[in-house]
Amino acid sequence: MTAPAPPTELARLLEDAAGQVRSILTAAYPTPANRSYLHPVLGMLASGPRVAGVLGDQIDALIERPLESPAELLTLASLASALGWFTESLSTLVRDVDVICTQVGLPATEPDHEAAPLTIAQPGLSTIELASVRAASAICDLSPTRYAEALASALCTGARMDTECTEIADGLLEDAVQVADSSGLPAGEGTDSLPHLVRTLLARTGVGR
Repeated sequence: MTAPAPPTELARLLEDAAGQVRSILTAAYPTPANRSYLHPVLGMLASGPRVAGVLGDQIDALIERPLESPAELLTLASLASALGWFTESLSTLVRDVDVICTQVGLPATEPDHEAAPLTIAQPGLSTIELASVRAASAICDLSPTRYAEALASALCTGARMDTECTEIADGLLEDAVQVADSSGLPAGEGTDSLPHLVRTLLARTGVGR
């Protein structure tokens, strides 16, 4: 009979999973000059599948053995929730990047292409920043307006992914603390008995309210 995995080992598994998810925040990928508007998301896009694969491997390794202790079950639930949430976020990232690529691929002769030129009067742009946008847009063969819109969309998409990955990683770390301290494991019935990450997901969908 296989002995239950020690709480410290399970906690390290959750901590490693959190580190994997958090690594996407600083992931880098070479950005071609003519695709510079995608720089905020290319690292995430390239490393996302690897992170999802690691989380899946961790789950597979865990369920290869009989899961009997509350700590093992909590760890499995936390990892499964992290993988599900991360996969959903990654799918949204891919969809949003595809939308950006479609937008910048529209015909350059479209009537409104130059209808709203990027000017110094637009908020948040200094003279130097405006010049940088114009130079980058020329390399990408886009109008400054379209380039700025694509870059802004990429920044928003990257920020959303940053936020969600941070929430996932923080939830995994909180569950790791619970697992490491057997007395801190949730008990009883209802959502209070679930791992933090599971309760967070339920709250996001309105089920846990």
